[in-house]
Amino acid sequence: MKVEIVHQEALADEKIRIRIFNLLPDSQLRISLKMELPWCSVEEFSSYAVFIADKAGEIDLDTASPIEGTYESADSMGLIYSLKSYKSTGKNIGDHISIDNPILMNLLFETSTERREVQLKRLFKTDDILVKQIHGDFTGQLFYKKDSGNKTILMLGGSDGHMESLSLMAAPLASRGFNVLTVSYFNSEGLPEKLEEVPLEYFENIFKWIENSKIIDTKDIYIHGTSKGGELALLLASRYKQIKKVVAVEPHTYCFQALNGLMSGKNVSSWSYQGKSIPFIQVDNDIFFEDQKKDIEKGIPFGFTSTYRKSIEKADNRSKARIKVENSQADILLICGEEDNIWNSHEACREIVNHLENSDYNHHYELLSFKNMGHPLPIPYIIPLSFTLKMPMGGGEFTSGGTVEGNVEGQYESFKKTIEFFLS
Repeated sequence: MKVEIVHQEALADEKIRIRIFNLLPDSQLRISLKMELPWCSVEEFSSYAVFIADKAGEIDLDTASPIEGTYESADSMGLIYSLKSYKSTGKNIGDHISIDNPILMNLLFETSTERREVQLKRLFKTDDILVKQIHGDFTGQLFYKKDSGNKTILMLGGSDGHMESLSLMAAPLASRGFNVLTVSYFNSEGLPEKLEEVPLEYFENIFKWIENSKIIDTKDIYIHGTSKGGELALLLASRYKQIKKVVAVEPHTYCFQALNGLMSGKNVSSWSYQGKSIPFIQVDNDIFFEDQKKDIEKGIPFGFTSTYRKSIEKADNRSKARIKVENSQADILLICGEEDNIWNSHEACREIVNHLENSDYNHHYELLSFKNMGHPLPIPYIIPLSFTLKMPMGGGEFTSGGTVEGNVEGQYESFKKTIEFFLS
């Protein structure tokens, strides 16, 4: 048996290709994969697939579908995106995320007469990446190279508030030559504990730091925001002309009510300026609980999308709460899944595009949507989708939307497009 793997050692967002030669024609081959995340070694994941060799005694995982296994379609990445927990202590894999060590994945190839082991090494960053911790007017991390260019990306996460997870995207982007600055915007020193009335003046301090930094040489600022961070990215771009490129992943058209965890909090905006709430859409929790009960009774998964959609329909201040994206001076890339079940980002992105079209927006804008994608992380092949797609909640099943295959395709294609967009 001969095993050939392209990108056996590569950045974690890159695709591998697996081909096997010198098998008996029409013989059966089982491939299994085991993985531990380097910051959470007590949690173990596994996947497998069984194949039939062709008449030449070969199997190409990009063209051969497994006859059984944890995934169904022909795809060398299938073993990675179909990983499931098989040994757990219940530890939260989102805690203490670190990019210092690579993900090691152990592949086992077995026929009736042969056995072969191969290890994949999935890197978060190249060896020349430097990481600077920043404390003072804001809390953040700068990922950069000594010879990085003058393109600086400010990266904003979602409503979970976990800045550590941003490093999973920031390090691969920095490895492509960008300066990437990740920041927290609540639950940090000098900021609101919850996602409520976050002052936009905080970001003015960040912009000044970027413009005056001796570490990086930059004039224009790029922003990458995910979910609530996408809402924030568009809001900042509509107000600050120094922002020249925006990637908004699963964003919304409107500013919304403050969040207290997953549910809406105080009756104030998520954002503020000069001590006042920015106009916002109030989120009606009663809608969520009513729709959740109906979905559980029907035996179908539930989410938050209907809550946001109906809250918008009820609101009489939509014009005031809408983010005036047409006032931006930035190129804009909108990314969303048509099956987003966290909120109705697909409808929101189409509305944003309509406003840009109707205002004869004179900068580049583009909508990248995926039919079977929900609301996944914006980078593929790291956190197993089995952990983020569905989970038990409130006596039913909560889902972020879409299929495993649709989410992984959207993750990969959109992250590739993000790199191209920032490079252009």
